Amino acid sequence: MKTTKRILLVGPLLPPVHGQSLAFTRFVESLVNEKKILVNTNLEDQSKLGKNFSTFSTLFTIIVKAIITNYDIVYFTCSRTILGSIKDILLINIVSLRQVKIVNHLHGSDFYEFLHNSPVWYKKILFHSYKKVNTSIVLLDSMKNQFKDFDNMKVEIVANFYDKELDIKLVKKEKDKINLVYLSNIMSSKGIFELIDAFEQLSKKYDNIYLNIAGGYIADEYMSIEKVKEKFTSKIALNNRIKYIGKAFANEKVKLLQNSDIFVLPTYYKSEAFPISIIEAMACRNVIVTTNYKYLPEVVSEENGVLVEPRSVDSLVEGIESLISDIGKLAQIQKHNKQEAKEKYSLDRYINNMKNIVMEI
Repeated sequence: MKTTKRILLVGPLLPPVHGQSLAFTRFVESLVNEKKILVNTNLEDQSKLGKNFSTFSTLFTIIVKAIITNYDIVYFTCSRTILGSIKDILLINIVSLRQVKIVNHLHGSDFYEFLHNSPVWYKKILFHSYKKVNTSIVLLDSMKNQFKDFDNMKVEIVANFYDKELDIKLVKKEKDKINLVYLSNIMSSKGIFELIDAFEQLSKKYDNIYLNIAGGYIADEYMSIEKVKEKFTSKIALNNRIKYIGKAFANEKVKLLQNSDIFVLPTYYKSEAFPISIIEAMACRNVIVTTNYKYLPEVVSEENGVLVEPRSVDSLVEGIESLISDIGKLAQIQKHNKQEAKEKYSLDRYINNMKNIVMEI
């Protein structure tokens, strides 16, 4: 008789929507035959007071569930900040006393940097804790280096995926227009301002191109959320072929991507790894324009689109122009990307790979 496995899951559920919360939620939903003990780490209240309260509430919940519930496997998504990693350290050290399987999932690209840039005393705690993790999951083969300090840790690869809502019959793209789309957070390090400047130059030369932008305002190390909003609003007001949609989810996101021809993400975001948005765009027959930055060259090749230099408006103009000036090349890459997404990045494939790694004892 098959025994039902009990799994303690610690990670961010939807909403709000981002790559990590989508991936965690879909995996949790797939566990229909297992007993799930769940801790949601997503902080919906973004105020400082709300974040502090939610953090302590999450820590308390983790401690209680880790101590009093029964489980065979622990699966968590690791943080790369000192405040966020406190919950990971507590979790790892409490559950390791039971000698259960511990699986960590890294969705970013900066764990190694975080580990080695931490204060010496905290680095020792991190090393001591993560030595107890049995398996870590990363998005790409080269990302195995994020955990190269841990010889006894097994490191597995599971690529990101696109959601099933995108796997529907595609609508025909507009013949007389070339629609560019930006679908990500509106933040400086995602390259949004370089994109607007590049589009401003291109729109003077090509009268059939349009830019649709979707996403919410976010601060980063370069600019506060107030300055981002102010700069963004003033810039897009200068060009009537730029449309800001706001946050796009579900059917609105699907329609936006399906009506687009070129997906542009000129990112230099510090923890950029393998954006789900790129896969979603490929699934909807978009050519990809992104930066030659961190792990992105492993995701996007010449068969998928164009790589440009980070923070370079000129490089972005040249990359986009190489596509809009060659409709035949554009159509060929669009067709290829749809097929590649279906073969490599389906949700079913993601779930099967995850279960084979996490649920195996």
